[in-house]
Amino acid sequence: MAADGSSAEALARVLLGPALNVRRGENVIVETWTHTLPYASACVTEARRRGARPMLLYEDEPAYWRSWDLVPKRELGKVGSHEWAALSKAQAYVFFPGPADRPRFRAQGRDAVQSVAYNLEWYRRAKSAHLRGVRSMLGYASNEAAAEFRVDPTVWREQLVRASVQADPTTIKRDAARLAARLQKGREFHLTAANGTDLKLSLRGRTPTIDDGVVDAGDLRRGENMTAAPPGYAAVAVDEKSAAGLVVANRPSFPRMGRVEGGQWEFDHGQMVSCSFTDGGAAFERSTQSVTPGWNRAGYISVGLNPALDPGVPRVEDAEAGAVAIAIGGNVDYGGTNSNPFLAWLIVGEATVALDGKPLVDRGKLL
Repeated sequence: MAADGSSAEALARVLLGPALNVRRGENVIVETWTHTLPYASACVTEARRRGARPMLLYEDEPAYWRSWDLVPKRELGKVGSHEWAALSKAQAYVFFPGPADRPRFRAQGRDAVQSVAYNLEWYRRAKSAHLRGVRSMLGYASNEAAAEFRVDPTVWREQLVRASVQADPTTIKRDAARLAARLQKGREFHLTAANGTDLKLSLRGRTPTIDDGVVDAGDLRRGENMTAAPPGYAAVAVDEKSAAGLVVANRPSFPRMGRVEGGQWEFDHGQMVSCSFTDGGAAFERSTQSVTPGWNRAGYISVGLNPALDPGVPRVEDAEAGAVAIAIGGNVDYGGTNSNPFLAWLIVGEATVALDGKPLVDRGKLL
């Protein structure tokens, strides 16, 4: 993917600056694939400018796909001791995900799962080493993924860079902490919007998950050593039996089954009992054919916090300021009890939220 030099440099300054606060003498690993190499190269230069010691970890896309025909997939899912050693000696990590051809990767099914079997161990080691890491969502904005999501790839990448560079990390961090505190204390969450959305659900004092775009000493103490660019949101698992009412999406969403638009979900006693879509409904229906009980339970809600993010940007559609996401399916990662592997969500932009009867969000503005 071609990158404007100034935008790559600006992004690198954010990733190694406010996000990770890379300091002189620190070891930095920059992991990239072919399609994000220009941005990764800018991070290497920025690390050197800051007096740090960078290492570029490069995965070549053509070589990767040739490997699928040559070696068992379980071998692709293994990490060598030399890479583990580098991880243990690094203080900061910048990650541009791949491969670029995500549709082809997902089509591999079980083989794809085997090829990334190292993921849990990687994150365990990174957390144990107190590694400060940031994932640039640009890695997902490949030409192949853009074609699948029916968006312009150049515009998509520009949106991600702008929302990473122009977002004020101090403001997002402050708003995320304030919002998380209110969500943890709150009990009744009431979402409304001008499009007919009217949903009530209960919270249970669970600890919210936040992504504010910064990894600092406090995050490391809590074991929260990874962030994303662009940030940010606060999310929390809901009482799985409480949701009642109607959600009408006014933004596209991009779950595993692909782009969906115009979603309408009706909830009763925590379950989504009816649904319709203006686009993507057939793919959604196919994805539910072999699911297990619990797939249609309300899982979590999130509130977006990034005012520099345009509406409906794939892979970060939930981070738009004032947008509320309502997810169904598994919510263990957000503090809930539903371990169902199914996950899908709708986005309501310019939403209004009352928490225990008090205004929390007013037509997209966090109060």
